[in-house]
Amino acid sequence: MMITLTSDFGARDPYVGIMKSRIVQRAPLLPVIDLTHEVTVFAPEEAGYWLYCCHPQFPAGTVHVAVVDPGVGGARSIVVLEAGGQVFVAPDNGLLGLIVQSCAGGRAYRVTEQALARLDIAPRSATFHGRDIFAPLAAELACARIEPAQLGPPHTPLPGRLRCAARQSDGSVLGTVAVIDRYGNALTTITAAALGGFAAPQVRLDGRTLRLVRTYEEARMHECVALINSSSMLELAARQASAAQQLNVQPGREVYVVEG
Repeated sequence: MMITLTSDFGARDPYVGIMKSRIVQRAPLLPVIDLTHEVTVFAPEEAGYWLYCCHPQFPAGTVHVAVVDPGVGGARSIVVLEAGGQVFVAPDNGLLGLIVQSCAGGRAYRVTEQALARLDIAPRSATFHGRDIFAPLAAELACARIEPAQLGPPHTPLPGRLRCAARQSDGSVLGTVAVIDRYGNALTTITAAALGGFAAPQVRLDGRTLRLVRTYEEARMHECVALINSSSMLELAARQASAAQQLNVQPGREVYVVEG
């Protein structure tokens, strides 16, 4: 068993360390892995995309905690999702949308105050539920001291703005840019499997056709291309340059795959 942490807390402030302290106090022997704490602030769908791409790299039973929570202290719920043999703990703000869409048979539960009280978990602050709720709850789940179904009633998480790529009536596949990484690569919601139905797939963005390559090195210097990345997702990239800048693309932009 292990716990992963994803947040928009960054590395400058002590928030991540405080969360880890709360986990270790309840689960001192469990490894805690920082997936990323550099999610764009107030962007829960970005955190969800990274979890969607990365959770297959973790073993069954892993508990993933994601805290990108603009509504902390407000009316939003806290959700625990069982999907793909793993457990996800997150605010109900669209963060888990892609995982719910892509993992058939997932089961989600809304965490109740009564369940938290039984675990001696109570918020001390209206502004830091990562410390007061998410971290200790993750420790209890990872140690199997409580099951997700014991935390509250079944719940349908908010879907968020990102959607898995979909086949269109004309045979094309429509996806969106979900994240711009630190290299300026534009990561999309289109999976490698979605390209399998094409004999000669072409990637189009705003009427521009991008060459599909296997590696970055196959592109000419600074050329914008498309490729399948290490998460088996379609990515728009530029060799030793920022594709996002060259293509003037931001998250939410539509990307199509069509027959060449």
